[in-house]
This record gives sequence, C-alpha cells and structure tokens, in this order.
Amino acid sequence: MTQSIDPVKLKASAEHLEWVLKQYPDSEDVQSLLRALLPLIEAAKAGRVLEPVGRRDIPGAYNFGDGVYTPYRDPDVDEAYSEFSAEMRGGRDEEENEIIASVQAMIDGAKARD
Repeated sequence: MTQSIDPVKLKASAEHLEWVLKQYPDSEDVQSLLRALLPLIEAAKAGRVLEPVGRRDIPGAYNFGDGVYTPYRDPDVDEAYSEFSAEMRGGRDEEENEIIASVQAMIDGAKARD
C-alpha cells in the first residue's frame, strides 16, 4: 500500500504538537524539540507537505527511545509527536496499527491485574 498525505489530518496533528510543546516553556529538552520540528510543523500547517517524509527525516525520534520526554505527559509530548510523525509519513500502515493494538492490550491487561 502506498502511503499518502492527508493534509487535514497532518495540519491538525501539527497544530496539536506545536500546542503541546509550547506547554513546557521551562523544559530545554521540549523547547529544543520544538525548534527542531518547527520548519516541518510550519510546512504541514501551510499545506506544503505533499509527499510522505521518511521516519529518519523527522527530528527527535531518537530521544523518545531514550525516554527523554517521558515526564511530559499532561499534555503528552510522546503521543502528540507520534501522531504527527505518523501523519508526516502518510499515516500508519496496518502493521503499525497491529503493534499499537497489541501494546495497548498488554497495558490494559497489566492495569486489570493491579
């Protein structure tokens, strides 16, 4: 399946991510991410992203694996970035959706046992 940009979803995810990142003005980690992403956020909001962007071309992903943004959950930086990244790549494919559903089922199962 060929991924394609949904400009409405991409713009909404870009606006949301920008808003979330601006909620942490005292965090240099979060503000650094905002500065790195701002050109892509602005392009997405303006409708200038016409083709999917590779995962490696979206700044900041490596910091999520390191847990840098874990403390920033209300609003959730990880969730907003993940949604923006997916839309920049043309949306999630079926395999990604299955992985997300599987992880969520494990989380829900763990919560039920607590």
